[in-house]
Amino acid sequence: MQPIAIFAPVHKRRPVQAARRLIEQLTQGQISVRLYPRLARALRREDLAVDTEMIAVGAGLVISLGGDGSALAATRAAAPVGTPVLGVNVGGLGFLTELDYHRLEAELPRVLAGDYQISERMMLAVAVLRGGEEVNSQFALNDLVVTKGPLARLMRLEARVDGQPLADFAADGVIIATPGGSTAYSLSAGGPLVAPEVRAMLLTPICAHTLSMRPLVVPAHARLEVSVGRIEREQQVVATVDGQVAYPLEAKDVVSITQAPFPARLVTLGGPGFYEKLRTKLGWGG
Repeated sequence: MQPIAIFAPVHKRRPVQAARRLIEQLTQGQISVRLYPRLARALRREDLAVDTEMIAVGAGLVISLGGDGSALAATRAAAPVGTPVLGVNVGGLGFLTELDYHRLEAELPRVLAGDYQISERMMLAVAVLRGGEEVNSQFALNDLVVTKGPLARLMRLEARVDGQPLADFAADGVIIATPGGSTAYSLSAGGPLVAPEVRAMLLTPICAHTLSMRPLVVPAHARLEVSVGRIEREQQVVATVDGQVAYPLEAKDVVSITQAPFPARLVTLGGPGFYEKLRTKLGWGG
């Protein structure tokens, strides 16, 4: 059988313990295990360490243990090579996860036998352009956020869709989210809820200093661009992917956002669907 890659946050006790138990189960079944270096060191299993960039290459499955943060990191590693991801909730909100940890041991044989379905989720391709040259690129499952640093001071942003001017505005920032990411930061900023099967991008301003700026939904095939205006002295502006990967921006930088050329592939076992999770985890309609 192909190797199984495991993701878990090293700073949380329960996911690390869950990872140790899962490794025991898999190795007893003669299944090869891969760990990213930080987790391998935390578990003192350096013999299983594989570079994060390569951990999903040739793997049959990636299992994330933790909450949504672990699932996001696992998916960004797995999606470019098409490896499916099983999200296992170990004590967090777990909106992206498929099952709770107490069910993993019972469901593991079924998963290893390939008895599951795949839910494909749209991802974003993000590029930072400086002077017309690409200086950074990332993929996002939930969102790309352009936001200011610690100073409570608005910044100027300009948004374009397929090269057409959309808005020039002052705000704390802007969120570009996938439908899957509509339940995350975008929701907190007043953005709409969008079913994950929809192919679209959501533009949600963060505390825009105008009454006219409202969230906008555009087709998935569009190209969104966010340009950074003048940056005041001591002010900081940063682009953040999925709340986990940050890149500092400069004045006149352009952040280009398009649909990624591949989807995320999430394992489903017939557990709670999107609408049930809205009710039970977010209290929608309660």
